[in-house]
Order: sequence, then structure tokens, then C-alpha cells
Amino acid sequence: MKITFIQHSSFLLELNEYVLLFDYFDGELPPLPKKELIVFSSHRHGDHYHRRIFDLPAKEFVLSDDIPKDQVPNGEGIHWIAPHQTITVGNLVISTLKSTDEGVAFIITIENRVIYFAGDLNNWFWEEEGEGYTTPMAQAYRKELERLPKHLDLAFVPVDPRLGKWAFLGATDLLARVSVDYLVPMHLWGEFALVSSLKDEVQENTVTILAPSANGEVWRIS
Repeated sequence: MKITFIQHSSFLLELNEYVLLFDYFDGELPPLPKKELIVFSSHRHGDHYHRRIFDLPAKEFVLSDDIPKDQVPNGEGIHWIAPHQTITVGNLVISTLKSTDEGVAFIITIENRVIYFAGDLNNWFWEEEGEGYTTPMAQAYRKELERLPKHLDLAFVPVDPRLGKWAFLGATDLLARVSVDYLVPMHLWGEFALVSSLKDEVQENTVTILAPSANGEVWRIS
């Protein structure tokens, strides 16, 4: 599998048969391989979605149902999805969780892999609010995590520097509950140095952190 970091929370995944593009809103895309392209948008926020995705050579679009319908062209290949639903698109089985902000998180089963893309599902706890472990937000987040399978091959999870000392809370909550082979921190707002601290935070876990250091970075995993 080839993973390309576009920017912020936007990634391109190249699999054997498919190319998956997540939460693209802007930035330079690499040359697209001659495989079927499926575009995912987890919610309507401007740093996760832009109507320019419909200019891409994709046959299928999987869209959170909070995205304005008047921005989406009519026609085949548009798949609306709400929280706690499951649909099949080609050879992909796609399930959703309910975001603690807007829209959905995606759980995708494809080619004997399980890929988790959180969108804005996170324990959004701001440092000035006190302690982030027992709030209604934390409870809602952990309730959604209970719906995850016990093992994820690849997980994209928000690590937002604006949360201060709580920036890693969503990622560590996830790793305490499920086994993850590769974890990719996202929603970094360009503060790539933060990822080295995440590695220290989870060093006792067997997860491999794929740490973006610049837009356009590429990883290849088996």
C-alpha cells in the first residue's frame, strides 16, 4: 500500500485495485495511477471538503450526509452515508461512526485490510477546560470507539496542536482499546514537530507511527 500525505487531513491511498482519496479540499495531488478512484469526504468543514472534488476523475464519491446537497452534482456514483451505517462500494465495505464534531468516521474493509479514517471524530478537549478523561465529550468518543473492530491495519487519527497537553488524548484512547499496526496522526495544522512527542507517548505500544514531516510525504507499507 502506498500512502501519500496531501496536507492537513487529506491522504491518498493506493491499493492493488483502488485509489482512495480522503478529505481533499486543496493542495497538490500526485499523478493518479490508472486504477479506480474513490473519494471520501467525512464532513462539510472547509478543511475537509470542497466541491472541487467533483472535478476529479472519480467514479464513486462517499459523502457524509451533512455535506450540502446543493453542492453535489446529480448522477450515479454519489453515495450518501450517515453515522452507524454500512454500505458496499465496489469491493469496499464501508461502515461509519458518529463524529464528536461533524459528520462521520469511516471504517473500510478492502483487500483483507481494515482502514480507519477518523475525520473529526476525536476527544476534543481544550486545555483550559480542566481534565479531559471523564467529560461528556470523552464518554461520547469512547462510546464510538467501542464500535471499532479489535484490530486496525491502518488508522488516521486527529492530533490537533490547539488542544495543548490533550492533543494526544484521542490517539491514546484508541490505542488503549484496539490493536493498530500503523497510525497516522493528522489535523496537525502544519505543526509536524508535535508528532515526535506522540511517538514518546506511545512508545510502549507496538504501533508504528507514520509521522508526516512535510506535505507530499509518501510511505509504503505491506
